[in-house]
Amino acid sequence: MASTKVKIPTIDFSNLELKPNTPLWESTKVQVFEALKEYGCFEAIYDKIPNEIREGMIPHLPFYESLCIPDLLNPQNVETFANIFWPHGNPDFCNLVKAYSNPLMELDEMLKKMILENLGLENHIDELLDINYMRFRLTHYKGSSIISGDHENNIKHDGLNGHTDGNFLTFISQNQVNGLQINKNGEWIDVNISPNSYVVLSGDSFKAPKELVDEEHPLLFKPFEMVGLSEYVASQAGYAAPSEAFKAYCGL
Repeated sequence: MASTKVKIPTIDFSNLELKPNTPLWESTKVQVFEALKEYGCFEAIYDKIPNEIREGMIPHLPFYESLCIPDLLNPQNVETFANIFWPHGNPDFCNLVKAYSNPLMELDEMLKKMILENLGLENHIDELLDINYMRFRLTHYKGSSIISGDHENNIKHDGLNGHTDGNFLTFISQNQVNGLQINKNGEWIDVNISPNSYVVLSGDSFKAPKELVDEEHPLLFKPFEMVGLSEYVASQAGYAAPSEAFKAYCGL
């Protein structure tokens, strides 16, 4: 896809003084809210994952693969996932996944608090943080193949087509290839970030809490549960129109 190179906002969450009801918290949550309104995503610096853990989770695999641990919050599911590939288990892999994912769950909680506070929806914080489902996906794409022509290069991309995520927030850690693009006002933008930070993307599930519904902003979606939405997206019906899966599942 033809794209423009634009730097998305970068926000640092590593400061130990970043705690609720502090000036730093208040200024940071404004940055988060403005970045999500403008781009739907931002680059998050969060240095709680050591380099050796990060590098262990992003190996240089020779082929395209996409593997998912469907319910990361159930500790047994990591071992069950490992047993598929290593019949006698792999404690090192399981410990690596847990060491990598635990700080991201802390960041997820922090961001949800900030966003809801900005919207004046503090009464939803406990409800939103009482999560019972979180997916952990490892994805590797083949590099783009470039075919030279007489006057121009034709670039073939071997990644996903344009889509939105159905969940609340998505955290993406890229290697030095930086293949992610976002769409802003119909224009594709390259997301180039440091290997030591994350892209945080807002998903469809952050749309239209009932307190924000009024005559100018009518109700758009029926109540739903994340597990049901995930099952629908993974179904044949969800695959048929991935960009419209959220609306098809619970839209009015």
